[in-house]
Amino acid sequence: MHTLKILAAGSFAVHGTASLKAMIKILGSRVLPVPSVVLSGLTNMKSVTKLDVPFEKLLTEVFELAVFRGQRLILYIGYLGKPEQADILADLVRVYRPHIAYIVTDPVCGDHGRMYVPAEIAEKWPALIRLSDMVFPNLSEIKILTGNDPAAEGAPGAYIEQFRQRYPEAELVVTSMLPNPEEIGVELYGEKRFSFYHPYLSRNFGGSGDTFLALFLLHFFFEGKTKEEALMEAARQTSAYIARSIEQEADELVVED
Repeated sequence: MHTLKILAAGSFAVHGTASLKAMIKILGSRVLPVPSVVLSGLTNMKSVTKLDVPFEKLLTEVFELAVFRGQRLILYIGYLGKPEQADILADLVRVYRPHIAYIVTDPVCGDHGRMYVPAEIAEKWPALIRLSDMVFPNLSEIKILTGNDPAAEGAPGAYIEQFRQRYPEAELVVTSMLPNPEEIGVELYGEKRFSFYHPYLSRNFGGSGDTFLALFLLHFFFEGKTKEEALMEAARQTSAYIARSIEQEADELVVED
């Protein structure tokens, strides 16, 4: 019998709750975390130091151990530290595809109408999206990945349709959608359309998107919920963590039971 694991590639920040730190907190021993870069803190903090990691060697060894141990993998691709890491991931996906049950990608490159990674990294995301089963961009990332300015105005539906035409292989979940000033939510575009919105909380915490995705992975792949149920429960729990963090006047997202 194969054991299912989440092989998660993304950044690891010591200060703050985001990316792999959120994955480890939510998924525990179910996750195999592979850092693409190690940071002293979240990138919106003061004087953050970035450290390189031997990404290709580490990722290859993790894949090899998973094969040796008879594990089936859900590959999660998040923050990239360097453009060449996208090529490494694509090459290793081709090698180990028989052992990968599903690929979930968060094409981290922008938010709030701006791109916050080098253009060389943003240009690498399309190839990884085309290898993915599900992709979780926000609206700014959808605009970037369809060749538009992240601050471009206009109806979100037009940009979403551009994205779906350009990347038809991956089931699309648009995160942080704001249908009105009072609500925020997610929209699923796949075999059927699904939307879920909840009250918008004005405080923005780094790592809330990573926490949402970790919760989705937990509920969908390990607890047997449908995609729609998993998206709703992940959104509700993430909102509850944000509300509790605001109540505690925390300076970072507090992810505690």
